[in-house]
Amino acid sequence: MEAFGSSKLRIAWALVFLFLSGLVFMAVKGVQGPEGSQVLVFGTSLPLGQDTLRNYTIGNLQPAMYWAGSLVMLLGGFFPLVARTQAATASDRATGLFIGSFWGFIHGAFLGQVALLPIWSLCLRLLKEPFPPELLRADLHGLLLGLQLLLWGAVFARLFRSNVGLALLFTILLRELGPKLSFFLDFGEDMGLTKGAVQVINVFHKLLPMAQLPSDPFSPLALPLSLGGPLLLGVLLAFLPMASAPAAGASGPRKAKRA
Repeated sequence: MEAFGSSKLRIAWALVFLFLSGLVFMAVKGVQGPEGSQVLVFGTSLPLGQDTLRNYTIGNLQPAMYWAGSLVMLLGGFFPLVARTQAATASDRATGLFIGSFWGFIHGAFLGQVALLPIWSLCLRLLKEPFPPELLRADLHGLLLGLQLLLWGAVFARLFRSNVGLALLFTILLRELGPKLSFFLDFGEDMGLTKGAVQVINVFHKLLPMAQLPSDPFSPLALPLSLGGPLLLGVLLAFLPMASAPAAGASGPRKAKRA
């Protein structure tokens, strides 16, 4: 657990976001009147027009919770997880993938949920209810997305062993590819694709992480593919042999021959 962050880091992280939560709770207030909705920030009125306060709050906080929770989990557990998957033997790499994914999820979930405290505080001040079901669903999807990104990050780290930064970049970019496939699911047959091709695209659509918050209710049946797919791929890559180190003195400069 200490490989993912020290106890001092977790204490400082919690104190900072508790302070921010208290600041948001004291500074922000939502007002719903006959002339429309408005938000008071440090006494300054921000009119929302005819848009209801609930629709405005839910519509803005849902993507924020989904993105923030998953991103914090990815950044909080990525590098320690990658370090566990770079062991010398294949069995140690596979074991490190499972153990590192578990502790990466636990530690990342802690950091992510603490980072969401100001958003929950803002929700309480604007809606007068602590845990709206729409935001709870966004939080749950964010946790699953964060774990999925961690697993895909371990896969890319095996593919880009010489540059872990590129692995992190491709992991973040991969989440943007998932929503693009929904276009082919909706209009694939109209574009001339067969039903079999659309089904294959649907499998990849469920396999890849999604940058956009899913509108469908949470389905446990999607877990075996969305989480089991990258986990199985990571295990298979863990058994690939690593590049052997050059022999001692092989890369060194050759001594000049004596005359």
